[in-house]
Amino acid sequence: MTKEKKLSLRLGLLAGITSLALLASTAGSLAWYAFSRTVSLSFVGTSVATSSLLNVGLVDTSEGEPYFSDADLVTYNLEREEATEGTETKIIYWSKSRTGISLLALRHYLEQSPYAVDKLHPVTTGSREALNDTDPFRLFRSPEVSETEFDHEATLDSYSVLPLAFRVINEDQEYVESKNIWLTNAAVDAENGVENSVRIFVDGASELLIKPSDNENHVGETKVGGVLSIGPGEYYDYGNDNKEYCYGEFETPKSSITYSALEESEYDVLDNMNGVVNPSEQTTFYAKHHPGVLVPDIEGAIPKVQKHYGIGKVKPSVSSEGEFYIDSDPTNGHGVPIATTTTDSKIAYATFTIFVEGWDHSIIDQNAGYSFNLDLNFEIDRI
Repeated sequence: MTKEKKLSLRLGLLAGITSLALLASTAGSLAWYAFSRTVSLSFVGTSVATSSLLNVGLVDTSEGEPYFSDADLVTYNLEREEATEGTETKIIYWSKSRTGISLLALRHYLEQSPYAVDKLHPVTTGSREALNDTDPFRLFRSPEVSETEFDHEATLDSYSVLPLAFRVINEDQEYVESKNIWLTNAAVDAENGVENSVRIFVDGASELLIKPSDNENHVGETKVGGVLSIGPGEYYDYGNDNKEYCYGEFETPKSSITYSALEESEYDVLDNMNGVVNPSEQTTFYAKHHPGVLVPDIEGAIPKVQKHYGIGKVKPSVSSEGEFYIDSDPTNGHGVPIATTTTDSKIAYATFTIFVEGWDHSIIDQNAGYSFNLDLNFEIDRI
């Protein structure tokens, strides 16, 4: 059922440009899809005021040998810095040139890390409150047919993790403390809606789960429960008890979800059980009921949701003097800095987890192979 097409993603950062190329492959009996990708990160510099400069570096998270040896530093034109925050010392790699960290350098970094280098598998966070969730951020792997609970954590090589460091330099070439780093824009260019599947979890000054394609000033939702057609054939999956599987999470305990038989004319026709927008052909989320099976009351069971920030919630408000600030009036935007430079090392830190949300309705066979570009813009306060 999967079409053989290439899927490419380029993630560009105004203060650091990341490029990803994805290639779709068949997932077999697993839900959703597997993707291949390569990554590059380049520093080009950005500034709100002409007196400042924003640098981006990579944080070494190794527990043994550093990701870059002394010889590697020469090869990739990097410099290593040991930055101390309280009792913790972090190793950071900065580019020695204004052209930034090269594709080869970043690929070398990812190859040393336990995270994805060549494959990115759709995963899910499960239900989560974007604004005040105190539970640790976790990613779960996609289910196998009949595996209705999402309680198996995704392997580290299913998603990408980039621990980034930022520093602000003033006109006197001094590093500046207590300066906020803001994500001010996320521009997505895609085909057929596949941009909707991309998520970014930022762990920095705050924990932010962001859907880059969502430009609104709100908290959006993705349902993480429903019936799926992830097995072979054209029907929603069902078990030996003649009931369709309820995958994922619901407000109602699964043991108390009610089932009913359909009229004969309602079987073997496409049925939109998952609220797919503008369905036109069968997908993982939009399929048929096998004749004679019992169908769950999904609307009554109420699927749980994964909440995320729209970019408008993250972007700062801007004063008439060009200052960024957090607006107390939510109708004007919220404003959440992703990181703040410290008083010790004068470096800001934010870890970016990039993943594909398997519950998004755009993750379907028909979209495997389409391309999309994502540009993220970081900016800083005036000095």
